[in-house]
Amino acid sequence: MKNLRKKLGVFLVFIIIFLVGCGSKVEKESAAIEELPKMETKKNVDLNIVTTDKLLYSMVKTLVKEKHLVEYMFKDRESEINFTFSSDSLNNVAKKDLFIYMGAGFEPWINDFIDKLNKSRVGVINVSRGVNLISYNKVVKYKDVVLKDNPYYLLNIDNYKVALLNIKNSIQDRDPKNRDQYEKNFSEQLKRLEGYQNELKTIRDKLADYTFIVVEDELSYFVKYNDFKVMEINSQGNEKRILPQDSNAALELESKLKESKKLILLYNNDTVLKDNEALIGKYNIKTVNIKMINDESSYDAILKANIESLKKVYEEEPVIK
Repeated sequence: MKNLRKKLGVFLVFIIIFLVGCGSKVEKESAAIEELPKMETKKNVDLNIVTTDKLLYSMVKTLVKEKHLVEYMFKDRESEINFTFSSDSLNNVAKKDLFIYMGAGFEPWINDFIDKLNKSRVGVINVSRGVNLISYNKVVKYKDVVLKDNPYYLLNIDNYKVALLNIKNSIQDRDPKNRDQYEKNFSEQLKRLEGYQNELKTIRDKLADYTFIVVEDELSYFVKYNDFKVMEINSQGNEKRILPQDSNAALELESKLKESKKLILLYNNDTVLKDNEALIGKYNIKTVNIKMINDESSYDAILKANIESLKKVYEEEPVIK
């Protein structure tokens, strides 16, 4: 009996030692398992993105939503055009992950800025890469620089798509883990733009009998994108008048105005209306205000406003019974 108890005692001690050892091993393995994800899991990428203006800011936000920190440099167009950069502004941008700008002369100081920018950290993205640009017919200067390209290319919706694609690709390169989400957001934006494109096609068909007059170069993208029938007026310099200074050219153009029964003057600058008031009344020219790409409105708001302005032309026409 004594031997049996002794054997049982030895067996119990063995079991206790075994269990304690296993418990210690389990605790060590559990600790190792708890530590493993911390070592292997990569922290989500948080990008610091800066754009030149609010319109680009809104384009970036449609793709990243609430992800990443997005800022813009200028709150209004005047500040953007007249910007004089300093070492502080260069250093601030150099600390970011992405610097996104419009290009095509929209920021007339940008080339000099980029030349002096330390690009060891920040990625520089010109969203105008790949868009179809139109040259200015007039001489436009910024200080000593002559701007060749008309920078208001976003009035062409296809150009807007290209610019949005450039932004998407740049963000995906820096944050490939969330590539699918950016792709989804991009596809949603394209689908939304299709609605505006279809509305503009309907408007173009309904206004097929009209001839459009445009004296502002900045509206060229809008007119050509919508394939409107345009009357060439050959205005010179920065003039806002329909009739050119040359008397022979003016007479020739006025004869065309007499022949055209349906005319629409597209304008953005109110000076155009003032300088052509007599001619507008004489030939019963309809006028339509077209909003430009600016810092006060989103791209959607600009498209909606321009569509509604054009619709009024045929919606207000008297019904012939």
